[in-house]
Amino acid sequence: MKMLYFRFRAFVVTWLLRLIPRNAPVVYKGQGSSITLTEQVAILGLKKVLIVTDSFLGGSGILDGIKAQLDKDGIPYSVFDGVLPDPAFDQVQAGEAQMRTESCDTVMAVGGGSVLDAAKLISLLHTNPGDLASFDGIQKANNPGAPLFAIPTTAGTGSEITLAAVITDPQTHRKVPVVDSKLIPGYVALDADIMKGMPPGITAATGMDALTHAVESYLSRASTASTELQATAAIRLIFKYLTRAWHDGNDMEARDAMAIASFYAGAAFGRTSVGYVHGVAHQLGRVCHTPHGNANAMVLPEVLAAYGNCVHSRLADLAILVELGDKGESEAALAQKFIQAIIAMRAEMELPLKPKDLQASDIPGIVEEALKEAGDLYPVPRYMSETEITTIVRALLPAA
Repeated sequence: MKMLYFRFRAFVVTWLLRLIPRNAPVVYKGQGSSITLTEQVAILGLKKVLIVTDSFLGGSGILDGIKAQLDKDGIPYSVFDGVLPDPAFDQVQAGEAQMRTESCDTVMAVGGGSVLDAAKLISLLHTNPGDLASFDGIQKANNPGAPLFAIPTTAGTGSEITLAAVITDPQTHRKVPVVDSKLIPGYVALDADIMKGMPPGITAATGMDALTHAVESYLSRASTASTELQATAAIRLIFKYLTRAWHDGNDMEARDAMAIASFYAGAAFGRTSVGYVHGVAHQLGRVCHTPHGNANAMVLPEVLAAYGNCVHSRLADLAILVELGDKGESEAALAQKFIQAIIAMRAEMELPLKPKDLQASDIPGIVEEALKEAGDLYPVPRYMSETEITTIVRALLPAA
């Protein structure tokens, strides 16, 4: 009976994702595109900008060019740099309060996934005052958000193109998913110049996040011809350029390719949703505070292997796509080559394989919530059992 419920929920979510109307942002691409995007604020006749970022980026000098362009155009701005990793309600509320106090009419997000998600919700809360918890779910806001500009500084989350944001309820510690087409930014800059200062560890983690988005989208029962095109483009780019960007942060060709890959992956999973990798990774973030990209990397190949032969055909296609084999080989052998290539990539970039502070006593709760999340929200290739997910999570315990 539970499996029938999961299938029904997945069917409903799949069709909701497909039917939600959404606008495509105006996208500026390439080195210096963040300045081109900033110029649009004055062209559009907007009056004052709330720049949303985190404390590190706020003091790093990465905003200097953006501020200089706003000054040149005579556009005042206020900087809110209070976003933390895995942002909670209070940070969004504080950002929106500053927006009101400073009489800003525009939000410009400069940062990684946490910053982008917080800025999206600040924009939405500004025009839909009330309780943030009321946005929990699908299409709950009544009014469009304030004009929103997005400049991602990492190549991984794809938040600059998705209609979703995740916010933590500080009372329950639950990650609240907000899905609303009004969250999609109106203007996006994919600027490799902004990303070249990313440390190797963040380059690796965010790149694996993008790979997870693309692979889970490709395996989703909700995939379509258009999302498959975007997902495979992202996978091809990531396999070619991610380790290059990790080895040399100033490789601008690799940085540019990864920015595009992240965008394509975000566009794909924004239509199809994700799967058990994210179901487990979100719980590792909640319980162990594991950075999301790292958590995805810890379980991506293991989840793909656990799906078994129901994904062999699809993974075989991906193996051929990234030139790991040819059509003369069995689907099972090609699928295994694809999984092993992810393991090798993970090792090359020295990503952590286990979360800090995971305890055996944490496992039942992690498994329960992962099963619930995937069962309620994700059109996965097949539904896994409690035993299967427990095996994956138990393998993350530190060695005795």
